Amino acid sequence: MNVLHVIHYPVFGGPHNQALRLNGALARRGWYTTVLLPDQPGNAAERLRAGGVEVIQLPLHRLRASPDPREQAALALGFLPEVDRIRRLIRRRSIDLVVVGGLANPHAAAAARLEGVPTVWQVLDSRTPAPLRLPLAALVPRLSDTVMAAGRTLLDLHFGPRGPGVPAFVYAPPVDTERFRPSPERRRAARRRLGIPTGAPVVGTVANLNPQKGLEHFVRAAALIHRARPDARFLLVGARYGSHRRYAALLEADVRASGLPPDRLIVTGERADVEEHYPAMDVHLITSVPRSEGTPTTALEAMACGVPVVATRVGAVAEAVEDGVTGLLVPPLDAGAIAGAALRLLEDAPLRDRLGAAGRERAVRRYGVEVCAETHHRAFQVARARFRARRAALMAARPDPLPPPELRSLLVCPACRGGLAWRPGGARCDGCGQTFPVVDGIPVMLLDGARAGHDEVDGHHHAHKERQAAFFDRGVAEEFEVARPHGAPALY
Repeated sequence: MNVLHVIHYPVFGGPHNQALRLNGALARRGWYTTVLLPDQPGNAAERLRAGGVEVIQLPLHRLRASPDPREQAALALGFLPEVDRIRRLIRRRSIDLVVVGGLANPHAAAAARLEGVPTVWQVLDSRTPAPLRLPLAALVPRLSDTVMAAGRTLLDLHFGPRGPGVPAFVYAPPVDTERFRPSPERRRAARRRLGIPTGAPVVGTVANLNPQKGLEHFVRAAALIHRARPDARFLLVGARYGSHRRYAALLEADVRASGLPPDRLIVTGERADVEEHYPAMDVHLITSVPRSEGTPTTALEAMACGVPVVATRVGAVAEAVEDGVTGLLVPPLDAGAIAGAALRLLEDAPLRDRLGAAGRERAVRRYGVEVCAETHHRAFQVARARFRARRAALMAARPDPLPPPELRSLLVCPACRGGLAWRPGGARCDGCGQTFPVVDGIPVMLLDGARAGHDEVDGHHHAHKERQAAFFDRGVAEEFEVARPHGAPALY
């Protein structure tokens, strides 16, 4: 089965990481992934291709948290052309199932429904603005066959207690627990490479520089920790966004105002080998703000490396970071609380070790690649089964149309040349009583004997006809296929 995973973000992040890590595991289960990305500057396409994932790039707009009306106008004006591009891609690549990455951009869901392809709609975070949640959530049962959410909290937030109206699956982002693991050797090598003394405490975070990650609170917490532990180092690993230059400039101003000595804050920029950096840390911080978070992959990666996590209680974070068991949870937007929890772990080595060991055990048991791939496999199977059942019910409820009056007036009974009385589903001869079915809108004017030798044409049981149907038939825009060639433009 060919799966098209549509992601509207050009910078590598959670959904790209998910597609990359699941690529091999899903292929072993018979699902072959192609990722569609916008043709905009960003590192996602390069990293996915380097990992062996097929990537296609097309013009794709996305909902932006911007007051600029031109951004929203571009999204609205581009919607129909972009849906049409995705439809053509689905046809060209013989796509069997579409995965929509994120609730806020329904382009691929609309394209899949128009092309007659099952859809899995993934809810990744809490970022969708509150006024848009209700109308977008209402689209889900109309345009998708299953929903996948990166946390039970996200299902409740977007769909309420009644759920999305279609089968729902909860999953966590996948982590390669062999690649991400505790390693004294990596710890020594990373500290040596970064110039960190062996015994110095290290508080770090892995996050791209964008506002939803709340990195200003990381900087402010680091300043508070530094006052209590002047020997502490702070490690920031993450890519800069071209679209978030203003935010990066504000962070730089926060760093200058923090009073942190230049050698205490280490900023690596984008790294593809983040597994080499987690072991250098004693505590991993997640300082995300309330408006946008799901289940952060970085929390699971740190846990897999045996590093205890201090995280803000936002999105579905609490489903992964259990307070007092695998990490500590604090209120968002509170640098003092973040610093206090980090200092508690720095000063209490047994607590730090206990949380780190519990995090590693949970990551191996719940968040491995095979666990996540199996959840996707089941969701994909349910989506296809539900799609087939829905289509069969639709066809059963729709009576076969009779031929148009001008054709009916030309037809007579082939047995006695008598007139025909037409009714839903077929015709009956007024003279000899022979009946003739209508199949897919086509009258089958065969006599009983000929029809018996034709292996039940009216029941679609003829083996050769079934082979033809399997080869040629596509459940795509059936209402138009009698008027224009399949796939031709509307004005052809």
